[in-house]
Amino acid sequence: MTIHHIVLYKFKPEVTPEQRQSVRDCISALPSQIPAIQSLVTGETVFNAFGHGYDEGAIFLFENQVKLNEYRPHKAHLDYQGFASPLMEGLLIFDIESAA
Repeated sequence: MTIHHIVLYKFKPEVTPEQRQSVRDCISALPSQIPAIQSLVTGETVFNAFGHGYDEGAIFLFENQVKLNEYRPHKAHLDYQGFASPLMEGLLIFDIESAA
């Protein structure tokens, strides 16, 4: 079963465009650093009244729960979290399992 690891984040108001781009670059580099990631899609929000103010998001695909569990403690993932967390005022992580 494929795991879709969905991450939505909201930047602090004082975060600069350059800092936002650095977060995007860092998250986009994760698949080249963490073999457990099957694929990744990232992007900025398109306005939706139900979007709760999140600015951007990422959807990671993992082959199964075992691969997701390999990703979570990986040094590159922890480094990304350490870099990006101080720039965030909101974060939502939601995992779903699908047959495809």
